[in-house]
Amino acid sequence: MRPSGVLDAVETVRYRPGEALRWLQTGADNVRKAAGERGKSVFRQTGTDQKRPIENLKTAAGALVDFGRGAYAELLHRQAEAMEYVLLDDRLDLVKGPKIESVSWESIKGVRMEGDRARLVLEKGQLTIKPFAHLVAGRVKVPVGWTRNGMEVPYELLIEEIAARARREIEEE
Repeated sequence: MRPSGVLDAVETVRYRPGEALRWLQTGADNVRKAAGERGKSVFRQTGTDQKRPIENLKTAAGALVDFGRGAYAELLHRQAEAMEYVLLDDRLDLVKGPKIESVSWESIKGVRMEGDRARLVLEKGQLTIKPFAHLVAGRVKVPVGWTRNGMEVPYELLIEEIAARARREIEEE
């Protein structure tokens, strides 16, 4: 029998960006590959296939822009992969690569939802949690969810669990 007032330890939970973000990596690879082919096409012209110099310049510039887009998508993917929210007994840890920022549950004074962004109002300052990406189908746009201890879950579950552990209600704005 347990003495009154003693709580069981709360499970440590890890939230990482959902599996859907792997498509960002695939997309970045495809964009870079297409940009490389587009850039090489400027130099592979022979005989009657040759384009005017201004057209070649436009093609090369477009290839550079596409290559930059691919590199940017790769950067976003790596940042997302390095990000993790760890919910512990006494605090929330935000892991960003080698950097860890800790927020105690008691220091969270409010949880506010503004669309698909959550704002944690802290004793000193605030912390915003926003989706890494969205899935879009026609006119429907939804945030990519999380992997919670290895299982895919909806985006909002992280916010709900933070609010519950901090003993705060979620305020809609």
